[in-house]
Amino acid sequence: MKKMNMPKYLLAAALSVSIAIPAAVPTYAESAEDVQQKIDELKQQQSDLEDQLSSLKQNKTDTESYISELDSKISDYESQLSDIQDQIDSTNDDINATQDKLDAAKEDEANQYEALKARIQVMYESGESDYLSVLLGADDLQSMLNDKEYIKSINTYDKNLLSSLAEIREEIEGYEAELEDKQSKLESQQEEYQIEQESLQSIMDDKQEELASIGEDIDTVSSDISDVSADIDNESAYLNDILAQAAAAEAAQQAAEQQAAQEQAAQQQAAQQQTASSGSTASSGTTDTSASSGSTSSSSSSSSSSSSQSSGSTSSGSSSTSSSSSSSSTGFIWPTTSTYVSCYYGYRVAPTAGASTYHQGIDIAGSYGDPIYAAASGTVTQAGYNSGCGNYVTISHGNGLYTVYMHCSKLYVSSGQSVSQGQTIAAEGSTGISTGPHLHFSVIVNGTYVNPMNYL
Repeated sequence: MKKMNMPKYLLAAALSVSIAIPAAVPTYAESAEDVQQKIDELKQQQSDLEDQLSSLKQNKTDTESYISELDSKISDYESQLSDIQDQIDSTNDDINATQDKLDAAKEDEANQYEALKARIQVMYESGESDYLSVLLGADDLQSMLNDKEYIKSINTYDKNLLSSLAEIREEIEGYEAELEDKQSKLESQQEEYQIEQESLQSIMDDKQEELASIGEDIDTVSSDISDVSADIDNESAYLNDILAQAAAAEAAQQAAEQQAAQEQAAQQQAAQQQTASSGSTASSGTTDTSASSGSTSSSSSSSSSSSSQSSGSTSSGSSSTSSSSSSSSTGFIWPTTSTYVSCYYGYRVAPTAGASTYHQGIDIAGSYGDPIYAAASGTVTQAGYNSGCGNYVTISHGNGLYTVYMHCSKLYVSSGQSVSQGQTIAAEGSTGISTGPHLHFSVIVNGTYVNPMNYL
């Protein structure tokens, strides 16, 4: 039998579909990796600045504590200087009082000396010449008191009186010298305290300037941290935008590839049907033209659009779906409680943007939450979400045979799980590209979508 090749117009259409798949990905000024690296560098810079800020704050605390200690010491010195000044003032008062006493003692001594000289003069005038030589030979009272002749000549009273006056004067002079020494020491200590206080004040002034500088550094670093934080937020937003656009581009790419693959599969199936039809016609040879016409009509009917499938397949569907628990000749059961097929397998007008023009399954209309059953026992190979399919489940039944359940509102099984025929695996919904609650049910044989009505 002569090998039939795919018609050229179908081959060209398939090539045009594959070429039309969008492969371009948006170009960005920076890649996600570059932006992430910049964010990491900014975070490290932020961490370094925060360490610097912490160090500055600790330095500020230490400086404030040191200034407080200096201020306490200065206050102590001020208190001590105040005490010393009080002592100096008191000592000055004592010195002044002692000076008054010393002046009075000297005056008493001088008066007593003058009185003594007056008595000696009287004694001389009365004829006692020895007193005159003592008086004329004495330079002062002390030398007079030490003169032996005078001691012999004057009476005991004058001697005791003059000696007492001299002792008082000497005592006062000694006390005065002691007070002056005390005053000198106090003034020296006062000078030392003043020097120390001035030194501490100078240190404290420097520390105050240092504290002000630290405060400015803290403000600067805090501002830098805020700027870096804002940069991190901006870069993070930029990164999220890159990732979001990349994800959207990838999703669009996958959707376009899926749609192209579906359309290519549909075109291949149409080509296979046309090849089979041509082969059937050729095998009849020169047989009766009415039989050839009938064969062609039958083949055309099996591959017509959804409208012809509605009329041809509905009767078949109604007999096989009278009950969801009854199985077909292939062993499949109806996968939902509803038996209303709203869209059949094959070519159609896309019901909404993003939907395919070649329907690779059947849509069974229902209500939100209606149970979806496993058409046959098998193993769940996929249970997840797709932007086009929504929540979906794929079950392998062995020998390259798979069933697919799309647009579910909930999934009750997971990948790798074994399920039995009639087990509730999901609930009806309208997730993904959908115009209302329904189940899209597909059958795949050896990687190719086939008409599910042949299995139900």
